[in-house]
Amino acid sequence: MPAKRTPTTAKKNKARRRTCRVLLVEASPERRKALEACGTAHRPMSVVHAPTLTQARKYLADHSVDLAVIAPQLPDGSGFDLTAELTRMSHTTAKIVIGVTEDFSKAQQALRAGADDYIVDGLEFEELSTRVAEALDRKTRDKAHVQRVERLRRLCKKLNAAREEVSKQVDILCNDLVTAYQELACQMQNVVQTSEFDSVVQDELDLEALLRKTLEHLMAKLGPANAAIFLPATMDEYSLGGYVNYDCTKESADMLLQQLADSLAPRVAAHQDMIHLTEREAIERWIGQDAGMLGDSELLAVPCMHDDECLAVLVLFRDVDQPFVEEHLDRVSALGPLMGESLERIIRVHHRSLFDPEDAESYGESYSDDADNPFGVDMDDDYDDELPF
Repeated sequence: MPAKRTPTTAKKNKARRRTCRVLLVEASPERRKALEACGTAHRPMSVVHAPTLTQARKYLADHSVDLAVIAPQLPDGSGFDLTAELTRMSHTTAKIVIGVTEDFSKAQQALRAGADDYIVDGLEFEELSTRVAEALDRKTRDKAHVQRVERLRRLCKKLNAAREEVSKQVDILCNDLVTAYQELACQMQNVVQTSEFDSVVQDELDLEALLRKTLEHLMAKLGPANAAIFLPATMDEYSLGGYVNYDCTKESADMLLQQLADSLAPRVAAHQDMIHLTEREAIERWIGQDAGMLGDSELLAVPCMHDDECLAVLVLFRDVDQPFVEEHLDRVSALGPLMGESLERIIRVHHRSLFDPEDAESYGESYSDDADNPFGVDMDDDYDDELPF
């Protein structure tokens, strides 16, 4: 029983026995049989005859051919023109021009038109068969080369798309790493600032000392500036707790600080976030027409929050020629919640001491029973003057 052929083997054998399509373009069909005889068992020839240039063009418009055998002179035109047209139309069609006599100029013209060979009429059959086979073999190799190039082009396109995707993913990864590094650096900076502030206040339970140390800490880190801390006196009103006068006169400072306490502090507390004002128009929107007292100043204000409650408002301002840089903004923004925690600790101890007089005496403090004043101090008497440092 014969062995069963696999589909792959059958496909290869079919490819080997593929019929070669030949177009003979000359006035006489006599050469048709000779061309068919050039075929082999693995490459049989199927020859179509076109006696004129017009008929050849019409056939080529609807069919592809593996080999075109063309006479130089046709009843309605030049075979060299058809050869050139075929060269432009297809790179896989072999083209042989058959001349009547050996003529170097015609052979040269045929090759320039794209012919693969120029043979002279009257060749022995063996020579004709060899020249036809060589022309077809060259085109077969050329076709395989073209297919390989096209396949490589497709692979390069896919590789390029993959490279772009990898590059995009690398960019995303790099951006993520940069973002993560920035977040880590910010967290580390917050840790450093927290440690610095904690080392300054050291669980301070005296309000006046806390305000003084906070302002001293800010001056050391930000440089000279006008600074004030406003504390809540009632639900909607703020009073001055302590301030540093850098470049204001005593009279203008009193008026300005009162304006900041009345206008700016309540709004910053309600805003619950730091504001940074660098333009006169922006300052006027927050303070009002009295903003002119600030002159050409840049202003920072941050609420000191704890559990969504504003326990103080910190305000700093100085001339625009000495702007607050990004590091200053980060430091002031980080100090807000830290100051809020310190103030909450003082309030908590104060409220506990209301029920334990001995504790109150241990801290050496005098506390008030006024519920609207969580710090238990008289802001008007004790903190309206500049702190002594």
